[in-house]
Amino acid sequence: MERQFPGTTLRVLAEDFTQPLPLPLLDGIVAANSIHYVRDRAVLLRGWRRYLKPAGRLILIEYDSDEGNRWVPYPVSFASLPRLAGTAGYASPELLRTYPSRFLDGMYAALLRPVAPEPDAEVS
Repeated sequence: MERQFPGTTLRVLAEDFTQPLPLPLLDGIVAANSIHYVRDRAVLLRGWRRYLKPAGRLILIEYDSDEGNRWVPYPVSFASLPRLAGTAGYASPELLRTYPSRFLDGMYAALLRPVAPEPDAEVS
């Protein structure tokens, strides 16, 4: 990793990603073939947002389907991703690439950027 990407730090954890993790603020998260195992994906993505620096990014790689099965129980299509992203505190996702797949209508890679939290309204 250091030879290929000088100055980049890669920290690998073998943890349950649905639980709080001992992480510093991150520049980015890559989530490949992972969120489709979690029923409440909005809660998961909201939690991951707390790990990101204000300019951090989440790259999501997912099956492009809203119909799951026993192996991929909760996929989210790219068409459904904007609503999920907005609910979880991200701007509208950017489609990076699509990939053919013999399984569940193909796959996609998307970029999500966290939205700055709204300032608390002042009480008069």
